[in-house]
Parts: sequence; C-alpha cells; structure tokens
Amino acid sequence: MHSEAQQVSDLTVPADSKVQGAWPPSLLRLVVAAVIAAGLGYLVLKTLPTIFVVPLEISTFPEQSPVWMYDRLEKTQSEVDAKNFSIVFAIFGAIFGAVCVLFSFGIRSIRSAVIAVVGSAGLGVAGVYLSNWMFYQMRLTSGKELVIMGITLDGMKQSIIGYSLLWAMLGLGVGLGIGSFRSFGKSLVAGISGLCGGVLGAMIYVILTAQVSIGTTMNRVVPDSSTSQAIWMAVFPVVIAVCIALGSGEKKPKNPA
Repeated sequence: MHSEAQQVSDLTVPADSKVQGAWPPSLLRLVVAAVIAAGLGYLVLKTLPTIFVVPLEISTFPEQSPVWMYDRLEKTQSEVDAKNFSIVFAIFGAIFGAVCVLFSFGIRSIRSAVIAVVGSAGLGVAGVYLSNWMFYQMRLTSGKELVIMGITLDGMKQSIIGYSLLWAMLGLGVGLGIGSFRSFGKSLVAGISGLCGGVLGAMIYVILTAQVSIGTTMNRVVPDSSTSQAIWMAVFPVVIAVCIALGSGEKKPKNPA
C-alpha cells in the first residue's frame, strides 16, 4: 500500500507543479509577444485596404458652402473611420491576444488563446467605437473644455480618455485570455491589469507626445503620421503586457530545499 501511494504521489506532484510554475506569465515573454504583435499590427494598419469611404456627394462641395455641409462631412468621416478602424483592431486584437497567450504558455494554451482572440477582437471593436465617439466630441468643441457628467475635461484629458477607451478594451481582452489559463479569478485579475495598462499607456503616450512632439495632433483614433503611428502602436501593447505580467497574481512558488 505504501509503495502504491508513493507511486501515485510521484505522478501527481510534478504535473501540479508544472501548472503552478506557469503562473504568473513571464514578463520577458509577454513583452516580446507585445513587440511582435505591435509590428504585425502596424503592418495591418498600413497595408489593409480602405473598405469604407465617404460618399462623393458628401465629400465634394464648393468652398463657399454653408456650415452644415462641413458638419455633415465631419460626421460622415467619423462614421467611416469607425467602421474601417473596427476592422483593423478586430484583426490586431486577435493577433495581440493569440501571440501573448501562446508566448506565455505554449501550445497547451489553445483554449486560452481562443478566448483571448475572441475577447480582444470583440472588445477592440467596441473600443474603437467608444474612442471614435470621444474624439468626435473633441473635434466638435475644437479641443476646448468638454463637460461630461459634470466633469470638465481639457484637451489633454480628452485625448487620454479617447485612447484609453480603445486600448483599455484591448488590454482587458488580452488579460482575460491569459488569465483563463488558470481560473476565472485569475482571468479577472489579468483582465483588470490589462485594462489598467491601456489607461496607463494612454497617459504616458499623451503626456510624452505633448512634451516632445508638440505639433502632433491627438484628436482621432489613430494618429496621422507614420512615425506617430509606429510609436503609438509600440507603446500601448508593451505597457499593457508589463501591467498584465506585474499584476497577474502571486509569485512563482520556490522549490523547497
């Protein structure tokens, strides 16, 4: 009896320790995955053909035209941007989620990778529409102070909120997928960590851009210039990855001496 119990113990303990050793996800692996995902995302952003365009009858009109025609163009352009960017970030969200999970846990994490792909893609689309709405309101007021639910927001705060709405949703989706490798509780913790990473990334990007690159416009979902897009696409995934790795739970257990 003693030898049989010992054999069962020998079989079960290593398997359990193997699962325990996979948590929390490695910071280095997640950062590498984020860099790879950012590169692929930038490639998608620059090469994916534009599917939705502003109708010709709305985009062309004489210079001396009534204000409502310009307002209609701005509104239509905002709607078109939301549709196009929702496709871009559905693809990027799927890539970001899959790469982070697979780099963290390997091929045995297919179920978690699927959750991350679906969650990040879906939340990425939702984030695009929320972010686009925020920036549309910002452009309507020409960057002046905006009052939402009794809170006064200046231009910088509006930009931070606008970017946060997109990247926090993506971070939430990636974190939920990574955490699902362990349990529902870990999924929530990792998801919240990813969400906070998106908000922190928005604060870092907007503040640094305002100090270093003063002429950069920050009133649309995606920055205009290629250089700004590359920096923008690199900063957020890395910050999200770091926050997920650092905020995902307990440290790896040490092997007893």
